[in-house]
Amino acid sequence: MGRSDRPTFEEYLDCNELAFEWARSYDEKDWDRLSRMLAPTVKVNYSGVNNSQADDMPAADFVAMMKNPLFLGDKNIDSQHMLGLAKWEKISDTEIVSQHQSRAAHMRWNEGRDRIAAKGHGHGLVKMTYRKVDGEWKWAGIATKVDFNEHEFERVFVGSAGKFDKKGNLMENGTEAAVAA
Repeated sequence: MGRSDRPTFEEYLDCNELAFEWARSYDEKDWDRLSRMLAPTVKVNYSGVNNSQADDMPAADFVAMMKNPLFLGDKNIDSQHMLGLAKWEKISDTEIVSQHQSRAAHMRWNEGRDRIAAKGHGHGLVKMTYRKVDGEWKWAGIATKVDFNEHEFERVFVGSAGKFDKKGNLMENGTEAAVAA
């Protein structure tokens, strides 16, 4: 007997493909690919990553945030977003939510890309929302729960996504403070 709060197999396949496309668009820095899969607005809770939170962020603003050179758009950052086992729930005929175990591996290369400057890997849970728009499932949101980070995660990103600027100065409330050597 099936539970009524589960998506159909076809809905699961559609949304699972969106989760795959989400991860690969981040890792390949393919912002057009990301744009094509998004609902017109997305719900974002990246409070454990870069402090971004929005209930109705326009899709274009979400893409701009992700491709920002101070975040995943940095040409010196490589990443791999891995999704593990998942739970799926059909909220309504137009909304599905999945929860995935996750590991997001990140490496910052030096400017010449000949050595790794920092690496940091986040482990936790990713909750994704999918919304049916004009008869097609779209990726409509993310909420992350960070269980723990490995290595020097705080040194991988600069600006709003990290705690250090490009010179290695500690960022405190948007201002710089020298890091003890």
